[in-house]
Amino acid sequence: MRVLLYGPYPLPGQAITGGVMAVVHALAQGLAARPGLEVGVASSHTSLARPSIEEGTVTVFRTPVTPFPRVRWYRPLRRQLVDLAGRFRPDLVHGHGTGYNAAAALDAPYPALVTVHGIVRQEAVLSGAARWKERLAWQYDALFEARVLQRMHQAVAISPYVRRAFAGYRQIAWHDIPNPVDDACFAVARDPQPGRLLVPARVIPRKGIDVAITAFAQAAAAHPQAQLHIAGETETMPRYVAHCRQLAADLGVQERVRFLGNLSRADLLRELAAAQAVVLTARQETAPVAVAEALAAGCPVVATAVGGVPDMVTGEQTGLLVADGDPSALAGALVRILEDPGQTAAWGLAARTAAQIYRLDAVVTQTLAAYDQVLAA
Repeated sequence: MRVLLYGPYPLPGQAITGGVMAVVHALAQGLAARPGLEVGVASSHTSLARPSIEEGTVTVFRTPVTPFPRVRWYRPLRRQLVDLAGRFRPDLVHGHGTGYNAAAALDAPYPALVTVHGIVRQEAVLSGAARWKERLAWQYDALFEARVLQRMHQAVAISPYVRRAFAGYRQIAWHDIPNPVDDACFAVARDPQPGRLLVPARVIPRKGIDVAITAFAQAAAAHPQAQLHIAGETETMPRYVAHCRQLAADLGVQERVRFLGNLSRADLLRELAAAQAVVLTARQETAPVAVAEALAAGCPVVATAVGGVPDMVTGEQTGLLVADGDPSALAGALVRILEDPGQTAAWGLAARTAAQIYRLDAVVTQTLAAYDQVLAA
């Protein structure tokens, strides 16, 4: 079988940025390791000047993002991606997201499966976009998502939350398959440092980094060893990053809040090993890869009970869940983590057991079963 994935894929030497890229990369590698499968990836890049092909275990087709990509419903970019499918001649195409990668998969003259990774219409509301062009782009993408969903017939729900959010699209046959996690996460040797808390998230409003800093300042007042490490890119919304830095300074914890930027894989694994807990304070999430990676690494999770997060984290078993936008409740949860390392360690052991569903080999097996159903439809 020949399978072509449409989605973000890291450039050579580039760190993986974002959950969808992590999923596409892991899935491509996992599929390629199975006998009888030829796997390709078609990926677009804003930094690319001309198309390129990388031959290897996975054949990677790269194409530049066309100027003004949203013009005419991304059609020029979609056409480029469909042309790449013509060169690879797959038996099936697998699009990721509900944007142009999904649309290209549906445009291509091959059986198609789409993995829904997010709820753009909700992300648009929580984007924190201040400029009218940014707000208009979000509205455009939310409308584009609706048009793509109307065309879908076979899709992967990475969380029960996806089914709930898109229950109105009755023509879609759903395949319930969680996101895969790199096997390296399961191999992390835990060595939690007292007071070390990790926020593996982009510094954007939807991730609620300001709430994390506010709660940390409250919890850390009585715990001088406490540190908050924020591991995520800081380039997308510099004004929000500046706001978060200023907030830490105003609350007197600027020396204890570290903005690490986007980390290499090895550095992220080291942070997971050293953290007492992972903290995620998003205002909306679907099935965050960061949560699955933390659980796989045996790291308990303190998170806001939004979107699909409660489907992944079991309160008082693999971590703690708190209400969205409640820094005091979050601070209380952080105090419990800081003051009871024994309980935290027990939750970490349970987390690694619960994370077995995210094993790459298991997810690849489920994905191949979905491919068979798509081809037989």
